[in-house]
Amino acid sequence: MKANSLILSYHSSVFVRLFLELNQSVLEMDDFSNTSVKSFLGALYSGEIQLDRESFRDVNKMCHVFKVDWLSRRCGDYFAGLVGDVSTSTDYQTLLFLFEEARFCLKTLKCDQLLDLVVQKICSLENRVEIFVQPYMKNYTQLETSQLDTMLQITRENPVPLLTIMKHNYIENGSRFHNNDAYLLENIDICKCMHENEAVLEETFDAILESADLSRENEQLVNKLYRKASRNLKNLNISSTLNVEQCSPLCKESPASKKIEIVHLFISFESLEKLTIFAFLDQCTTSPLMSNYYMFIEGLWFAFENFIFDHHTTSNIDFDDEIRHFLDATSVKLRDIQSKRNWKQINPMYLSDLEGEFAGFASNLCRVTDIISQTDDTYKLFGRVIEITGSTRKILNFSDLFTKCVRLAYYLPQSASTKLSCPQSGSCGFILETEPILKDGDPYKFKASISCDLSKYPDDLHWHPEIIKIQEMHLMLSWFDEDDFADITKRGSYPCSLIWNGRGVQSTGTSSDPEWNIDPGYNFAPEEHVELVVFM
Repeated sequence: MKANSLILSYHSSVFVRLFLELNQSVLEMDDFSNTSVKSFLGALYSGEIQLDRESFRDVNKMCHVFKVDWLSRRCGDYFAGLVGDVSTSTDYQTLLFLFEEARFCLKTLKCDQLLDLVVQKICSLENRVEIFVQPYMKNYTQLETSQLDTMLQITRENPVPLLTIMKHNYIENGSRFHNNDAYLLENIDICKCMHENEAVLEETFDAILESADLSRENEQLVNKLYRKASRNLKNLNISSTLNVEQCSPLCKESPASKKIEIVHLFISFESLEKLTIFAFLDQCTTSPLMSNYYMFIEGLWFAFENFIFDHHTTSNIDFDDEIRHFLDATSVKLRDIQSKRNWKQINPMYLSDLEGEFAGFASNLCRVTDIISQTDDTYKLFGRVIEITGSTRKILNFSDLFTKCVRLAYYLPQSASTKLSCPQSGSCGFILETEPILKDGDPYKFKASISCDLSKYPDDLHWHPEIIKIQEMHLMLSWFDEDDFADITKRGSYPCSLIWNGRGVQSTGTSSDPEWNIDPGYNFAPEEHVELVVFM
C-alpha cells in the first residue's frame, strides 16, 4: 500500500522522524487490518474519516502510535458519542464492546479516559446490574483482577449483587474455591453488604463453605472475613445508639447537622507532658490521642523540649547535638511505634514548611523512621473560601476562624481522582466547616468538621467518605501577604499551633494595636491573612 511521505509527515512528528530523519521508506503495518490502514491513510489525505466498530480499535491505536492528535480526538469524539447513546434499554453486546474497547485503550495505550467515561455511564444506569454486571460476571473466575476491580467500582454503592452472583455460582455449579473468590471477598465491602442484606451475605458464605472444595487456608480466610463483618455490624449497631459525646475520640458525627467533627484540634497535652521521655514513647504506642504521624511528630517535639529543659540548667543548648543523641537513644522504640501504629506516611511538603530547631528535629526524626511518603498518595491542600458569615471576602483572616462560621472547599489533584477510578465528573475532595468556640464571650478556639451535606457542595466537587479519613488529617495555619496570594512559595506556616494547644488563643497587645497569641508563642494581628492547610 503506497502513500506520500510528505503528506503523512504533515500530520505527525513520528512520520517526520521515520521518513526524513531515519530515511525509512517502508513501514510494517501487519498489526492492523487492511481496511483500518486504508481508513487511516484516507483520513490523513482528506481530513475526514468514517469510523465504525470494526475499524475503531485499529484506527485509534494507529493515532496513538503515530501521534496524529487531531484524528485521535476524532476517535475520542466517536467513542463518546457511542457512550452517550447508552440507555437502560441498551443491549449487553453494545455495553461489552464499549467496555472492552475502553479496557484495551487503558491496557495497551495507557489511556484511561475512555474507561472512566464508560464506567461513569454504566454507573448512571438504574438497571446496570441486570444488563451488564450479571452477564459480565457469569464466568468471573476467568476474569483478570483489573476486570474485577472495575466491577467492584461499578457496584460500590451496592455490592450485594456480587455476593449473589458468587452464591448462585456455588449453589448451581458446586464450584471449587478460586483465587478470584478470595479476591472478591477481600475487596467487597462486606460490612456494607451485611448492613444492606445480611441474609444474602450469610447464604453466600454458607454456599461457599458447603459446596466449595476449600483448603484449610481458604476456609480460615472465609471464616475470618465473616467474623470481621459480624464484628463491624455489631459495632455499627452499637454506635448508632450512642449520642455524639459518646463517639470515637478521633471523630464525632452529628446526623442532625450532617457533619463529622475533627476533634484532634486544640486538645490538651497535659496528660503526656509530665511523663518521662520513654514513658511518653510507651504511651504513643497505644494512646487514642495519637491518630497520625503529624500529631506524633509535634507531640514528640514538645516532649523533647521538656526533656531538654529539665536536664539543662543553662539556656546555651546545642539543639542539633541534643537531637542527634535523642534519636540515637530512642531509634529502636521509634521503629517499634512505627510498626505497631502503621499510620499513613506524611507528605514531604510538611517538612518544607517547618523552621528553626523544630525543622531539624522533624527532618532527623523522619530520617530515622523513614515515614516520608515516596508516592503520590499524600496531599497538601489549600482551602478555597466558599463563605464567611457576614462577609463577602474570599480571603480568610485569622480572626475569622475564631469569630465567624467559615466554609472552605478542598480539591484533591486530578491524579487522585484517576487513582481512585472515580466515575463522577468534577473533582474529589471535601468541604471543611469551622465554627467559633467562645470563652466568656471572647475568642477561644474553633471546631472544624467535614460536611456530609451534599447540597452544600459545588457542582464540581464531591467527596468519598470511605477515602477522606478524618483521623489522617492534619490542619496547619499558613499566613501570607495579600499581594502574594497566588504564590504559595511566599507563605509561612505555624506548626504545633492547632493540636496539643489546650489553651486556645489569647488576646494580647493593646486596643489600638491588637494581637492574638496562639500557643506556642505565635502572635497574629486579627486581620492577618491566613489559610487553613490540610495535610492528608
